[in-house]
Amino acid sequence: MGLKGMRCSMKKNPWVVAMFVILTGVTFAMGQFKVPPTMTAVMEDMGVGLTMGGLLMSVVAITAIVCALFGGILTVKFRPKKLGMFALGCTFLGNLVGFFAKGIELLLVGRLLEGVGFGLITVLAPTIIAEWFPGEKRGRPMALWTMWAPCGILIIFNVSNIIMEYFTWRGVWAFTTILFAVMLVLFKIFVDDPEDAGMGKASVSLSKEWRAISLEIKSPEIWMLTLVFTIFGLGCAAYSTFAPTFCVEHLGMDLAAANIKTSLMTFGMVAGVFFMTAILSYIKNLNRLLVIVTVITGIFFSLSFCLNAEWQVIPFVLVNGIVLQMIPPVVFAVAPDAARSPQTLGVALGIATAGDHLGAFVGTVVLGAIVERYGGNWLAAVPAMILFALIGIIGAVNFWYLMKRRRKNIRTTAALAQPFAH
Repeated sequence: MGLKGMRCSMKKNPWVVAMFVILTGVTFAMGQFKVPPTMTAVMEDMGVGLTMGGLLMSVVAITAIVCALFGGILTVKFRPKKLGMFALGCTFLGNLVGFFAKGIELLLVGRLLEGVGFGLITVLAPTIIAEWFPGEKRGRPMALWTMWAPCGILIIFNVSNIIMEYFTWRGVWAFTTILFAVMLVLFKIFVDDPEDAGMGKASVSLSKEWRAISLEIKSPEIWMLTLVFTIFGLGCAAYSTFAPTFCVEHLGMDLAAANIKTSLMTFGMVAGVFFMTAILSYIKNLNRLLVIVTVITGIFFSLSFCLNAEWQVIPFVLVNGIVLQMIPPVVFAVAPDAARSPQTLGVALGIATAGDHLGAFVGTVVLGAIVERYGGNWLAAVPAMILFALIGIIGAVNFWYLMKRRRKNIRTTAALAQPFAH
C-alpha cells in the first residue's frame, strides 16, 4: 500500500485522527512553554528585565483569548482542518521570527504569531475530536486530549536544558521551528474532518450564519459551562504560578527545593489524564459528573494555600495534579451536547476555551494583588480561593439544571408531535 492508500485508510479511523491531534497539542504546549526554562538566557541576551521577559508569556495568553473566541466562530464557515493548518503555519512562522530576532520587539512579534496559533488550536483540537466521536464514546479521547499541556511541559523543560548547553536559547527556538514544520506535514496527512461533518458548511447567506452564531452566544448553558471553565483556569493558574513563592515565603523553604517539589504536580496531572480516561469510560451522566468534579476541584482550590508544613507539599501537589485534570475533559465532553447545533459546536467550544484563557490571565493578577494588599500574608488568599470555588460550583449546578430542563423540553415536544406523525 502506498502513502496515499495508507492515508485514505488511516484517516477514517477516529483514534488515528485523535492521536495526531493530541500530538499537535503536545507540540503547541512545547512551543508555548519554551519561555520559562529559557527566560533567564533570553533576558540576558536581549538586555531586558522581568517585566519584558514576562510579556513573552502574557502576550500569548492575551492573543489566545481573542483567537479562541474567533476561532470558534470561524468554524461555522471553514473546516477545522484548514484552520488547524493555519494555526500550525502561524506558530511555525512565529518560531522562525523568534529565532532570527535581534531585539525583544521582534521576539514579541514572533510570540504574538505563536499566540494566534495557540489560541486557535485550543478550540480546534477538541472540536475535531468531537466531530469524530459520538457522545457516548467522546469521554476517553477528550480525557487523553487534556494530556497535551503536562506532556508538552515535561518534554520541553527537559529538552531545553540539553539544547541550551550547546546552542543557547536560539537552539530551543530552532528546535520548535523544525518541530512545527514536521507537525504541519503530519497534520496534513493524518488529520481530516469526517465526511458528515457539520462545521465548515455554512450557508451562503451571512444572515443565516450570524443567526446561528447569535443563538449559540445567547445560550445560557454555554455561559454556565464557560463560568466553570473560567473559574478552573483562574484557580489553576493562580496556584501553579504562586506555589513556589508560597512555599518559600509561608513555609520557609529554599527556592530550589520549592521549585522541585511543586513541579511534581505535573506527574500528578499525567496520572490524572489516565484516571479521568477510566472514569469517562464508565460514567454516562456527564452533566452530573461535572458538578462532582467541580466540587472536588473547589475543595482543593480552598486548601491550596492552607499548608503549614514542608512535608505536606509533595503529597498535596501530586494529588492536586490529578484533581486539576478532572474538569477539562468533562467540559470538552459535554460542550458538544450543550451546543445548539453541530454547525456551531466550534463557537460553543471557543466561548468556553476563551473563558479558560481569561481565567488563567486574570487569576495570577487577582491573587497576587490580594496577597500584596495584606502585606504578603498568604492566608489572605484562602477566602478568595473559596469564593472562586463556590462560583464554579454554582455554574456547574446551573449547567446541570439547564441541560436537564432542555432534555425534558425536547422529550415533551417529541411526545406532542408523535400523534401527528401518522
